[in-house]
Amino acid sequence: MSEQQVTQEQNESQEQQVAQEQVPERFSLFPGCIAKNMYPSIEKSTRIVFEKIGIELLDHKYSCCPAPGVFRGYDRNTHMTLGVRNLVMANQDGVDVLTICNGCYGSLWEANHMFKKSKENQEFVNKMLEKIGLSYDGSTEVYHFADILHKHLDDIKANKEIDLGLKVAIHYGCHYLRPSEKHPDINPEAPHIVEDIVEALGCESLEFKNKLSCCGAGGGVWSGAEDVALKILDDKMNKIEEVGADCVVNICPFCHLQLDQGQAKLKTHKVPVLHLSELIGLAFGVRPKHLAMHTHMVSTRDIEKKVKKAKKESD
Repeated sequence: MSEQQVTQEQNESQEQQVAQEQVPERFSLFPGCIAKNMYPSIEKSTRIVFEKIGIELLDHKYSCCPAPGVFRGYDRNTHMTLGVRNLVMANQDGVDVLTICNGCYGSLWEANHMFKKSKENQEFVNKMLEKIGLSYDGSTEVYHFADILHKHLDDIKANKEIDLGLKVAIHYGCHYLRPSEKHPDINPEAPHIVEDIVEALGCESLEFKNKLSCCGAGGGVWSGAEDVALKILDDKMNKIEEVGADCVVNICPFCHLQLDQGQAKLKTHKVPVLHLSELIGLAFGVRPKHLAMHTHMVSTRDIEKKVKKAKKESD
């Protein structure tokens, strides 16, 4: 290989790296069903945090993503078409989609991926969309909010008013890490994205057994076999309590639902559960009431007291 060819390949590699690092400064927010209907604190916290770091979130007329554990199991083409229909809403305004839920992220990412990789899929979907006066060109991208926040770590640090000092047990959830092709630069067995963010807020990220295991709600287990779902959760919460966590931090409203309401049903655990956006909001000095954290099933009062104490110490 000539020196000119080597230089050309190096330049192309650098250009690709720069392109990967560049992310949009405005997105269409896809809130999903759980956050919208059951945990307004998650959507509200997300909007507050993204506004503070200078990212604009737009609203569009979305439907269910649709849920990966249900629709996809019955008919992949229907699942793909419904997912793409959502992407069209953002596509019409020339913006990409930001999700705050692992399930929504998985569904929309996969629908987009399936559409792009097959001309047959493109023809099928657009034939369906044509019936409602829509079409899709595949140019919209789907992002998970945690990835965007990680790319804005400096902005998060700049807006931080309180070093929280909390001991945090991180729960990733299944649909964020897998399939691994969604995040080719992340080792699904040893992720670091949420850890980096949590530590930037002055928290300690705890390691515990079965950290990357399912919360117990996935695949329809939560609605179809509640006793099994609660048994899985009970085991996970035992491991979290063993390491002395002040709270559990998640990046998915459906996992949040299981971790929060599941503990209330078990009545044997009382570890506060926070969506990552809520934790960041607290570090930004936003009052818990303004973040709507009072809507949680498991009380967050102990966390609020510790944050209040940390604020006094930092003043």
